[in-house]
Parts: sequence; structure tokens; C-alpha cells
Amino acid sequence: MMLKSTCSGVPALHYQKTDECHIESKTTLELPPRDGYMFAFVRDEIIRVTLEDETHRRTAKVLTGELFYIPPHCRCVLKNSEPHGASLVLIHFQKELFPASSWRKEISDFLSMGELQLYSFRMPHIQHWIPDFLSDCGQPDLSLYYQLQSHLYMMAASFGTFLQRPKSVDDDLVEYVEQTKQYMLEHYNQTIDIDEVARLSGSSRRFYQAFRSMTGLSPLKFVTTIRLNRSLSLLGSSPSSIMEVAHTVGYSDELYFSRLFKKHMGISPSEYMKQAQTRITNLCPIFHGDLAVLGISPKVSLHKDWWLEDDLQPYIEQIRNSQPELILSGPITDELYMTLSEIAPVKVIEWRSYTWKETLLKISSYIGLFSVAQRWLTYFDMKVENAREHIREHLGGKPFLLVSAFEKHYRVYGLHRKKMKDLFYDELQITPPPPADKVDFLDTYTLNEVASLDCDNVLFFVSTSLSNEYCMKLESSWRRLKKAQSLQEQRCLMIRHQGLLLYNATMHDSLIDETVYHLLSK
Repeated sequence: MMLKSTCSGVPALHYQKTDECHIESKTTLELPPRDGYMFAFVRDEIIRVTLEDETHRRTAKVLTGELFYIPPHCRCVLKNSEPHGASLVLIHFQKELFPASSWRKEISDFLSMGELQLYSFRMPHIQHWIPDFLSDCGQPDLSLYYQLQSHLYMMAASFGTFLQRPKSVDDDLVEYVEQTKQYMLEHYNQTIDIDEVARLSGSSRRFYQAFRSMTGLSPLKFVTTIRLNRSLSLLGSSPSSIMEVAHTVGYSDELYFSRLFKKHMGISPSEYMKQAQTRITNLCPIFHGDLAVLGISPKVSLHKDWWLEDDLQPYIEQIRNSQPELILSGPITDELYMTLSEIAPVKVIEWRSYTWKETLLKISSYIGLFSVAQRWLTYFDMKVENAREHIREHLGGKPFLLVSAFEKHYRVYGLHRKKMKDLFYDELQITPPPPADKVDFLDTYTLNEVASLDCDNVLFFVSTSLSNEYCMKLESSWRRLKKAQSLQEQRCLMIRHQGLLLYNATMHDSLIDETVYHLLSK
């Protein structure tokens, strides 16, 4: 089965067919050279693979659950020395290169790697895709073809990521755990055979250790946390029954779900529904991330500084029409407070005077969900303790500047402002450099001014809207500037974040995850 499509300016992969081959114990199977490309997946046992072309020969063991790449025009010998039969799935495809003026050559040609190499890699999704590939009986089936094309591109993407990352001893396992986390986040409502996922990592013991090291939780607790978090938003925003919500998040037994929910949240699902379905209007965008971890979706959310505009009437009408039962706001004028109070009770939170944790607890108490916030903070503190261990191991006591890097300017965070200080300097216990004690925020349009501060090491916060190329240039510039000033080694860490770097629970949670992943990846 093969269909073709064209797309100007990009490399295209075309799925062809799938073969399943079995290798008896103590036997060898040879795959003759072919014009096409292949990914091979080892379903059972350990295979010794030998790839050979006219000038090179590469041999390595490939373990159960691993994929390996077989380039074209290459002889492949598969040897099974184990006492049981082995099986492999061979996924055939072709590559077509179009004019690629806007693509870097190494991206468009990463499947044509020049000198022969033998690479094996892992991705947890593959075990769920193999039945799809094996269902290809060679008959035209457009929907199946597109499904297999999608799987093929994901495999190629994972392979490309594997090739481009600098490797250390456990890098492959770190990437596998990260992919497992993403799979759990996307398929939390399905039955996930965690033992099988662990087995496919090559070492169940090391997988469980690595998973806990990255998340602070066991895989089972991680899935449970995802399910319960998702149940919050469903119970709070949908007309579904508790039984329907339980089934939606992956629990077939409503009573078991209810007991589990109350054990973790401190209140029953029905009590949560009563409080969470309060109609809330949020007038401060910072609070949106706090409401999100409580499972609350406000009926209206307004942008920052809306209340400073000349004509407030359209906003007042929007708030009135949402029929709120509670209005959450940052600091506003007394006159505006009186106007809003005629619509619904108004809770003004002077969030700049509080830590983000205090703000979260205040919001939760106004809604009657204080125990839910406490539960979330308990898990957050577990993640902080886990991250702190990695920071001690990888960064030691070296001082680091905390700097947001934007497209055209920079902001240095000091010890006189809570934002970033409380998480990175206080909780994660990164050592602050002397310049941090002199500023709250330092805004500048030049990296030279940041580099002039007395600190060789920097932790940059960079939005995902900025490219990887921007990050590489930023790191290169930092090292060049600091090398001219100091003989010490420079450390430069890049922590990516989505959207604005807001001072709330959701952002702090994502910063912890990204920091741990970055440290382990390094």
C-alpha cells in the first residue's frame, strides 16, 4: 500500500509496508540490501544487529522494546543467541526530498547520515502502534494509510531528536521517561500497562528510578494525579454526572473514584461540584493559573490593566452579562470596586504583597476549595524537594543569575522582589550571586550589561515562542562575553516556558518540570 503526496520545500516520508519476521533460537537471519528505508522494532528477546555497506561494518545489541534504523543499500544480519525465539516488525518507507532552500541540510538529510552508523532508540508510544502496522494487509485503505503515515512521522521525529541531542550515559532513558510522561498526559483515561512500559525501557528497575527522579512520583501516582486533576475541571465545568466523569478519566468503578477523590482532595466529588460550579469572573490574568490548578474555568477573564482604559462601560456590561456569583480582582479604584459590588461580591487580592502560594490559598478559600489547594501544594512541595536534589547534584553551590530573555531586552531578577526569587533562590536553594542582593528587577536592552554583573553563571528563562536558534545564539554570546571577563567556567541554562512568565501556581509547576528535565538532559 503506497500513496504519494507532494509538499514544496520539505522532506517527505512515504509509508510502504510492514513485515513481521521471526528468528528461531540460536539462528541468524539476513536481510538483503534494499533501495528503501526501514525502522525495525524488537518485540521479544535481545538481537545482535550487524549493518554493513561497502566500507563500514557496525554491530551492536538491540534490546526488547527498542527501534533501530536500517538505511538503504545496506546488508543487515540479525542474530538471536537467546534460548527463545525472537520477533521483529519491519516498517518500510521511502523518502523524497524536495527543494529545501528554507531547511537546514542536516534536518532534511538526517536519514542519509553519510558514514554508516547503528542507532537504536526508544519511544513508549510504539507498543500501541505496532498492532496498527501489523493490520496492514496490503489492500488499499486510505484511513489506515494516513494513520500509519502519522505514526511514521512521529518515529522519524523521535529519531531526529535522538540524533541531534548530545548524549550522556542515561540520556536515552531520560528521553524515554519524558516521552512516557507525555504519553500518560495524553492517554491518562486508558489502561496503561506500566510494567510493560518499564520492561520496554530495557531495565524496569532503572526506569522506575528514573521516573521518580524526574517527577518526584511513581508512575502509578503520576497517572492518578493526572486523572484526579482532569476530574476537577470536568466536575466543575460540565453537566456530567460523577459516574460519567469517573469513566471519562479512566475509572470504571464510580465508588472507587469517589473514595479516591475524597482521600486526595479532602472533599467528596459532589461537594466539589457544588463549590466549583460557582460562576466566577476573573479580572486579573495572573489568577487564571491559580484557578486552573483548582479545576475552575471563570466565565469571564479580562486582560491586564483593562481598568486603566478610558471607557470601562463595555467591560462592565461584559461582567454584568456573565451573571457572576463572585468577582476576583487585583487592586482597582474605590469607584470601580463600588460599581462591581453592585453586580456581585468582589474579592480584591493585593497579590504583589503575597507569595504566589498565599494567593492560591486565598483564592481557594473564597471558593470553598481550601483542601484542594492544600493537596495541590503538597504534591508541588514533593516536586520541589526532588528538584532540589538534582540542583545540588548538578549545580552544587555555584551562584546563578536569574534572567528573562526576550527578543529585544532582558530582565534580571534580584532578591528584593518575590517573583522568581521565592522559587529558585528560596525553595530550590540555588545560590544567589552578590549582584542579586542589589536589585528587584533590572531591565536592560543589552546582554553586555547583564554580563557585566559579577556572576559567571546564568539561568535564562526563554519563551517557547522564541526559536532554538535564538537560544543557541544567546548561550554563545553569554559565553563569549563572560570568557573575556573571567577565567572561570561559565554555566548557561535555558528554561523554556509557554506564554507570559506569570506569578501563579501553573507557571511555577511548569518551571519545576522544565528545570528538572533540563538538568537531567544535560
